[in-house]
Amino acid sequence: MIIQYFFSFDDGLDLNYDIQVNRRFSIHADYSHAPEWTKLTNNQCKNCPLDKKIYSHCPAALDLDKVIQDVQKLSALTKVNVRVLTAEREYVKRVTLEEGMRALMGLIMATSACPVFCDLKPNARTHLPFASKEEAILRLASVYLMKQYFVWREGGIPDWELKGLIKEHAELQLVNHAFWQRVMAAFKSDANSKALLSFFTVSASISTSLDSQLAKMKSVFFSSIE
Repeated sequence: MIIQYFFSFDDGLDLNYDIQVNRRFSIHADYSHAPEWTKLTNNQCKNCPLDKKIYSHCPAALDLDKVIQDVQKLSALTKVNVRVLTAEREYVKRVTLEEGMRALMGLIMATSACPVFCDLKPNARTHLPFASKEEAILRLASVYLMKQYFVWREGGIPDWELKGLIKEHAELQLVNHAFWQRVMAAFKSDANSKALLSFFTVSASISTSLDSQLAKMKSVFFSSIE
């Protein structure tokens, strides 16, 4: 399953990315030429479960490196035409580079071999670029509840109160913070690093207020009758 991103800039620059949703990560590959910032011990997330004796590099950082290198000198406010192609449909939108990168980086992180971000992989299979916060919350809760349904079908104890979802995003927030430090340390001369980190900041804002955001969704299903 491949999701393709096409960035077309007004000055003629084109950047294209093919994201294999079900790609595998090999600990035996040669990463000796990978950038220093991608090493696992470089600002490693506090909640990272990976063993540095087995993993020399951060899987998510390795996946993100090319994208970050491509846009590090571009302005976050640059207007760009973004085309996203999936097997089922096509999305086209003119956005700032920051918004386009946020969608792409979110997809890459969610489909990486990062054990924390792997919880978002089911959402990545039905990737929705440029989603609003309401759409993001609705999709997160819906996918999580479907997972709990299968837990119940298999005889397990389902989490209908979504406590696990809030816990998952608290863990994601720790990863977001660590990645902010990791990228800022590596690209501190990049005045436009916000374009690279927009995904993390937006995700963090959802994580810190997920409970209240879920409460706001009640009006989608129940309208007051006067």
